[in-house]
Amino acid sequence: MSNPVILYGATGHAAAVREEVEQILADRDLRVIAYIDDNPETRPATLGGLPVIDFETWQRSFRDVPVNVTIGTPAHRRRLVARIEAAGGRFAWLIGAWPSLARDLVAGEGSFIGGGCYVGPGVRIGRHVQIQPLSCIGHETTIGDYTTICSARIAGWVEIGSDVFIGIGTSIVHGNAARPLRIGDGAFIAAGSVITRPVPPGARVMGNPARPLRELARRNGG
Repeated sequence: MSNPVILYGATGHAAAVREEVEQILADRDLRVIAYIDDNPETRPATLGGLPVIDFETWQRSFRDVPVNVTIGTPAHRRRLVARIEAAGGRFAWLIGAWPSLARDLVAGEGSFIGGGCYVGPGVRIGRHVQIQPLSCIGHETTIGDYTTICSARIAGWVEIGSDVFIGIGTSIVHGNAARPLRIGDGAFIAAGSVITRPVPPGARVMGNPARPLRELARRNGG
């Protein structure tokens, strides 16, 4: 097997990543050979016919096999990446089935672009980013490290920081070359939100148009 890879995480999402990757990258002989799960109380013996191992087994027997961390929460993914780096591990960046990717796309190590995604020209994607299936990333958009995008629609000239979580069904309107629409580091955008203005670092927003969760709670008497 010329191109084995291991997925960190033994969840339904990890299984879905495996299915997508093996469909589109069959010509590269890329195959997932195992999953990593750190919880001995809930860790299954196998997932989809593949072994589920602990970190120590990976470190002892599979450290030369590149890893993709499939955990969706940015902070958790960042911690696991640091753990693999400290152990001398390597990372794989993966593409799902049938995407439409601009020829000048730049993507960092350990990132994943899911099936059916559109990624426009001039897009720059950081390290260990997850872009889940059927997302649309418009032209000249930048995405910082460890960000998760769950099947969202993002127009052109948007700057997304690091450690951002963008929920499923979110729409983000376009900025422009002089003033990109910015989503700050560590922001959380709830599912189905419509973003029409910048989101500050660390903010938690939802709704159409999106507003801070605290503001919505006050309006609703919370």
